[in-house]
Amino acid sequence: MSLLIRDAMVIPVEPRGRIFDPGAVYVEGARIVDVGPSDEVAHRHPTAARVIDGRRKVVIPGFVSTHNHVGYTLFRGRAEDAGLGCVTGMYFPMTNVVTRPERLAVGSLTYAELLRSGVTTVLEMEEEADVFAPFVERLGIRSLMGVMTFDVEVDGLRHDRYRYDPVLRSAQLRQAVEFAEAWHGKADGRISVIMAPNMTISSSPELLRESRAAADRLGLRLSIHLGWGPAEGVATRRLHGVSPFEYARRNGLLAPDVVAAHCYVIEDPDIALLAETRTAVAHCPLINSIRGHIAPVGEFRRRGITVGLGIDSMFSDYFDVVRACVLMARLKEQNAVTMLAPDALELATMGGARALGLEREIGSIETGKRADLVVLDYRAFGLTPTLDPIQNLVYHAHPTNVETVVVDGRIVVDDHRLVHADESALIDAAQDAATAAWRRFVAKYGGIMAK
Repeated sequence: MSLLIRDAMVIPVEPRGRIFDPGAVYVEGARIVDVGPSDEVAHRHPTAARVIDGRRKVVIPGFVSTHNHVGYTLFRGRAEDAGLGCVTGMYFPMTNVVTRPERLAVGSLTYAELLRSGVTTVLEMEEEADVFAPFVERLGIRSLMGVMTFDVEVDGLRHDRYRYDPVLRSAQLRQAVEFAEAWHGKADGRISVIMAPNMTISSSPELLRESRAAADRLGLRLSIHLGWGPAEGVATRRLHGVSPFEYARRNGLLAPDVVAAHCYVIEDPDIALLAETRTAVAHCPLINSIRGHIAPVGEFRRRGITVGLGIDSMFSDYFDVVRACVLMARLKEQNAVTMLAPDALELATMGGARALGLEREIGSIETGKRADLVVLDYRAFGLTPTLDPIQNLVYHAHPTNVETVVVDGRIVVDDHRLVHADESALIDAAQDAATAAWRRFVAKYGGIMAK
């Protein structure tokens, strides 16, 4: 199918500072074929199968979220006020409770929410992430997906006991590898599988090394949580004698094909390790601030570290993440102009694409790239007057302003509605699944925090 979006304000992101107003984008099949001044592009392509009137609208590249646990929307309304205790008191214990159909119901809702928020590419790592692949294929979103593996005995974690189970490790790695063998490159290339050991405290050296070996054998990227809390550093030093970052490096989990999520509890030698190994960082400013921490994203960028933005869990409004990126950076450095709107938009698009190794395919509106596009209606409360479309986008836009989303040249959100999913059914199924899972959790652990 061919698609022409004309008479819009087109923000390509690269080259930086370029805006076509009025501009147009022409798409043929899965690729962007032409972008530029509207009359010129429309004249070159007069027979598009569909034409979108872009007057008072803005076209941007699809957002890239570099760190997500879509099924962890199960903790929405449970973990926001729980502090970091939710990691061992909720997240790990819930793995013993939630069923695959329940995880699918909740995670499907989140994928849909992300797509409605203008997110066209999602890195998703989660226990049983394989359950989402058929829905991702149908929904039309692009996703890197990894079974989040661990080999620690879960019930010991909340008591600060760390015993690693080789039988569990073997089973987890088998699930992750079988998922990769079945789904990597499927859905016309929109699904890519990654290896995703959870974090240092839940991963033995053997798990990390075997994850690296599997990734190298199968040609996969990797991701891991690092620098997510003070307890992580204490435990890793006690168990392994080094910082979490050095532990990850020694076992193959700091490298150019790795995305390290969070990195807000970090010291200068650790930042140096990230820069030296060219490891990318998934910066999740919204959920990090909920937990009382701010990553030194300004310093990361000064050191040449690739940074993308991520949601993590519970939230699905990516515009809130973009705003939090600006606000947290300014608070961290006590500087009102340290992170400007174009910087945040770049991290949300090309920064994420680079972090995922997809900078030649997505992240900007350029000829030859995949047509992952978002059309926002700026004739709206909160976005008028439009004097600087990028500042309006970063500081004032919301998912309700997203009118059309295109992934691989296919329209997947049309007139604010999902094309390939029933929104009401997703909402109802997620509510039923969450209610059932939490009822069993409370019965098993005596409350909403495992004791």
